Amino acid sequence: MSLNYLDNYNIYDIYLKWKNGTEPFQCFFKSTPFVSIKNYPNFIIEKFDITCNETKEFNETKHIINKYKRHDTIFILDIPGSESIKFAYMLQNSLKIKPILTFNAILHPYGLVQGEDFISNLITYGEKICDIKTEGYIFILDNGRYISDSTGTEENYFNNQYETTEEDMPSYELLKELNFANVVYIYKTSIKEDISCYFDYLEHYSIKVNNYMIGE
Repeated sequence: MSLNYLDNYNIYDIYLKWKNGTEPFQCFFKSTPFVSIKNYPNFIIEKFDITCNETKEFNETKHIINKYKRHDTIFILDIPGSESIKFAYMLQNSLKIKPILTFNAILHPYGLVQGEDFISNLITYGEKICDIKTEGYIFILDNGRYISDSTGTEENYFNNQYETTEEDMPSYELLKELNFANVVYIYKTSIKEDISCYFDYLEHYSIKVNNYMIGE
């Protein structure tokens, strides 16, 4: 069996497959991971069966989404990066929910966040996503985007951590213009401080934010 190396892939084509259909939120789709893959030495991309093996947590996510009208609700998924890519693929292909990838880390072999597994998923699932008639939108976050508690070992790594700010997410004015009245936030473990600040901003303008923890 031939091995699949990073250099064998056209990253720009994969970037376009993920980006296609992100309107009207295209400006929030981040190209940073795709551009910075060049920082990586060539390595073997893990190949795996991407048959939609729906886990308990994915079924929880589906159930939450199906409780809401997609034409007036924005969804946000905040779980570990590699897993969130798998969910993004399944949500696009099975529910016609278009993922908006907001990953903003500069990928680096010695980076603190998002490594080879993340890249393998980004490529492998990106190759297989289908064009869809979009019925809704979900913003995809990596809940490992920054380390909340220092372990004292970070100085040995390239600091590619990042926060999700209000500028990285749609403004109240844009949501109102597009007739989105609700936000549904699906997360694991805990709500990070950066996204919590964004929710405070939305609620100031009376946009309801509904929080759901999965995997309890």
